[in-house]
Amino acid sequence: MAEMKRTTPPKKAANPAHPSLAVKPQAKGPAPTPEALAAMGGGELAYMRAFRAAEIRHLFPQTENVHPSVQLYGLFAADGSPLMLADSRDLVISGAWQNDLEMATVH
Repeated sequence: MAEMKRTTPPKKAANPAHPSLAVKPQAKGPAPTPEALAAMGGGELAYMRAFRAAEIRHLFPQTENVHPSVQLYGLFAADGSPLMLADSRDLVISGAWQNDLEMATVH
């Protein structure tokens, strides 16, 4: 049997002088107010979120006849105002594009 040779260098032990790249930076300064967050994006920025029908009946009353476990996708303005609801992620993205909205990633 042929002997296998290592082609990559062995992993180095963590060095406290060089922190990991995966470390999250700490926020500096005060957190933005809800009003400041709501003003961001002013009609140009939106985000999408997945829900079960039962979770959003208060935002979209027309879902009262939809089975509670159905997966739905909502498009929301930067201030949290509901804009659109669909049963497909692609339809929500298309709706955002048709209305010239930039999609933001929400974590």
